[in-house]
Amino acid sequence: MKIIYTTAQTPLGKGETFILEELFELKRQEVDLLIIPRTPTREIFHKGAESLVKDSICLPLMNGKILIKFLFSLIIRARIVKVIENIFKYSRSVHILVKNLAVLPKAVYISDITKNNNVKHIHAHWGSTTSTMAYVVSRLSGTPWSFTLHRWDIKENNMLKEKVKSAKFVRCISENGKIELLRIIGTDFKDKIKVIHMGVKISTNVSGLLFKEKEYFKIVTPANLLAVKGHRYLIEACSILIKKNIINFQCIFYGEGSMKNKLEELVEWGSLNNYIKMPGMIPHEKLMQMYENSEVDIVILPSIATKNGEREGIPVALMEAMAYSIPVISTNTGGISELLSDRAGIMVEEKNPEQLAIAMENLITNRSLRKKIGEQGYKKICKKYNIQKNVKKLLRLFELYS
Repeated sequence: MKIIYTTAQTPLGKGETFILEELFELKRQEVDLLIIPRTPTREIFHKGAESLVKDSICLPLMNGKILIKFLFSLIIRARIVKVIENIFKYSRSVHILVKNLAVLPKAVYISDITKNNNVKHIHAHWGSTTSTMAYVVSRLSGTPWSFTLHRWDIKENNMLKEKVKSAKFVRCISENGKIELLRIIGTDFKDKIKVIHMGVKISTNVSGLLFKEKEYFKIVTPANLLAVKGHRYLIEACSILIKKNIINFQCIFYGEGSMKNKLEELVEWGSLNNYIKMPGMIPHEKLMQMYENSEVDIVILPSIATKNGEREGIPVALMEAMAYSIPVISTNTGGISELLSDRAGIMVEEKNPEQLAIAMENLITNRSLRKKIGEQGYKKICKKYNIQKNVKKLLRLFELYS
């Protein structure tokens, strides 16, 4: 069965590693994939992604062929007029309308690719313009489609009710996300909403060095440097620990983003340069190798809910650490409590560096607590976030609606 996946950049670029892992698992389960990134870059950052490039069509948003095909379609395809009318009707702001119109010509071009390649189903990650593309392709080609919603893309509400109406099913990655979606679109199509968690590969190497007593602790925060990730509160927590003479740690922020300069200023101002490092993005496979080699002792994601309502879904960054029995600390925002319930990790209040510092101190100074939290986290991942099992659930829906 041939399936099109529309993504933002995957398999290229630095982001969407969780989508990469899902695509790898679909390939392992012998799915015939055709990946179409919305705005591909030229960069292959994550090892293994090159193996998916041969299964991809990496077109720009616009070129001569796309423009000619679009203009020609306006003349000969009556169905496209209705699609354009719907985009104008259901785009709830000028900003969203412009974004949707920007991907329209490429979506028209992809619709012919879909028909010519005997595609049975189209699936989009994100409820924004990637799903707009899939929506248009489905309407023009008659191919059934579906999409995955994460978190910010629910809040954006880019034609969500119209898209849910058109799609065969909609996957939310958390119960919390499903509740938020239904709050926006109502309950008319609630039976279409399926909760299927993102997943991770389960490590079989979860014993050994991790639970040995350490003199020096490596703490990692694998998250882009954005306000919603709450790095500033971890910086404050590190300062609190140092004032208590707990100095046997180093905290590494792996990521890039708009908050980088501000965070560097906070580190400099607090004289924390020896304790907090910001080396930029790390290739996914390198981070997993660090986990495999027990080089990381604690993973922390101090996420917050921002003033404009942005918050986490269920972070795959936490799942990946838990899959190696690495104890994690995070906050009670978004869907995180679904992941860290049953003592699978330590949850603290958001924007509370004092609580965060206490949680860090407890893990650094208490070997048995580190071991217990790591083991509970691993069990939780095996039970609910095994990528092999979750992709099988997704694949059954693709087969049902093809």
